[in-house]
Amino acid sequence: MKNILRLLKYALPYQKFIWIALISMVVQVVVGFFIPFIMAGIIDDALPRGADALREILMLSAIMLGLAFIGIAGGFLNTYSSQFIAQHATAELRLDLFRKIQTLSFHNIDTFKASRLITNATNDVVRVQMFFTMMLRIIIRAPMMIVIGMMLALYTSMQLSVVFLITIPVLAISIVIIMIFAYPRFKKVQGALDELNNVVLENANAPQVIKSFVSQPHEIERFEGVNENYRKINTSAEGVLAFADPVINLIFNGGVALILGFGVWYFSMNHPAFFTDGVPRVGLLMAFNAYSQQILVGLMMFAMMLIFVSRADVSAARINEIFDADIDLVNAPDAKKVKLSGQIQFEDVSFGYGENGNYVLNDVSFTVQKGEKIGIIGSTGSGKSSLVSLIPRLYNASRGKITLDGHQIESIDIPTLRDQIGFVTQQAVLFSGSIATNILQGNEESDLQTLETCAQDALIHDFVSEKEDYYNAIVKSKGTNLSGGQKQRISIARALIMHAPILILDDATSAVDLASERKILNAINKLEHKPTMLLISQKISTVRRMDKILVLDNKGRIDGFGTHDALLKQSKVYCEIAQSQLNIGGEHCA
Repeated sequence: MKNILRLLKYALPYQKFIWIALISMVVQVVVGFFIPFIMAGIIDDALPRGADALREILMLSAIMLGLAFIGIAGGFLNTYSSQFIAQHATAELRLDLFRKIQTLSFHNIDTFKASRLITNATNDVVRVQMFFTMMLRIIIRAPMMIVIGMMLALYTSMQLSVVFLITIPVLAISIVIIMIFAYPRFKKVQGALDELNNVVLENANAPQVIKSFVSQPHEIERFEGVNENYRKINTSAEGVLAFADPVINLIFNGGVALILGFGVWYFSMNHPAFFTDGVPRVGLLMAFNAYSQQILVGLMMFAMMLIFVSRADVSAARINEIFDADIDLVNAPDAKKVKLSGQIQFEDVSFGYGENGNYVLNDVSFTVQKGEKIGIIGSTGSGKSSLVSLIPRLYNASRGKITLDGHQIESIDIPTLRDQIGFVTQQAVLFSGSIATNILQGNEESDLQTLETCAQDALIHDFVSEKEDYYNAIVKSKGTNLSGGQKQRISIARALIMHAPILILDDATSAVDLASERKILNAINKLEHKPTMLLISQKISTVRRMDKILVLDNKGRIDGFGTHDALLKQSKVYCEIAQSQLNIGGEHCA
């Protein structure tokens, strides 16, 4: 319960609507109790007097009708206000959760998993929204119905109230038992939903691979497995809830039967409390039955509320876990906003994704001067992408020191640091929108001329010029309406428009032909601000064009750092790659 209570802060700003919901709910509940009270008076007092009480009966009936309309209006206001609060509160909650997710480091995301974060932002938030909706409709209404109903029932007949000594304890025990069995199952349901979302997400992100390898049967079988697991766990949880409705109805109907049974017994005994001038007080029995039904409905609502709150509390706990997550990559208290020129130095840097010492980079040391162009090459899994991801602090180095222009990287303000690094990732990532919005993501303040210049340097301008909408041409989610080469060139243009002093191309020209790649690299070499460039490539023909080449072996160590000709004699790894690609080696290698 503490988890869901913690999120109540999102509803508190809407106090005006909270008061409207509370007052209208109180009006609706009170009206609901007044109607049987008036009805009892009509049956027991007015009707026995016949035609003499006709005017009184009509007046009381009109009052009952008016109260019914007031109750309807109260119900409408309560429902509207509750929905208003729920929609606005959860919109703020969802926004804060998204902001928190945006601050998570890569390590945090690896820990939580993308599928879990999707469930948090959708299904879990919806459960909390339902709690906000029901909070002012049931959570306060149910206790009011129970308390007011009990008071009126005791006032109406102390004799019949003995029924509650049976029904209330039985209902309370049933609720506790259901809660004990239901709560842990709800937690498992959300975990199973995470796994279901994970499989869907993986398939949505890799349709080409799945279709190319005709692995649809395998993926369907895999989805069927997690789907069946979710069904079983959800069925188990809902199975516990399935007992709630019949048990509550059984107690509800049993209570009515007990009231009627006791009433008949008291009538047969000629109990004075059940007769007025020798006339049976049928209205009293009907009013008491109405009150008892209100009490039992309140108890039923209270029981369902507890079950519902337990489900919402599980989701709230998962959301709060995200809010409470310690971001392992944050600014130092004395972080500086420095203007970089492009000098990079690694000193004995090691890095691993896990915490078990299994490093992908080991004791890496090298220095890159301002404006130098560095090619990075090595076998698959040698840690090339991991190395460049340390420069914008997407991850923190496990050991060693990285400095930029002599400033230790941890001392530099993170947004300032990343704003000065143009990064083109290994897999081109585009967002739904237009070609212009994707390129301008690098610098939203750039004008059209700058955008066109960067697009020309990235060899994407000619393609855009053929579009009817020019740079407003639509890009679908993940760039599914573009080729791999087009996506890469738009990503390069996005990095170039930053005019950053450091430019990182992580195998960013793999989908571009050699002639186009050469033109792009020539355009980068001619940039006025002369950025320091680190270019990862699997092709010797690409990296040999750089000023120096950094070679990594399959253990994440530097096997060589120098020019193409020097590395042929110094680096065994580089020589083997050159021999396989260029058919050179032998006498060229040491």
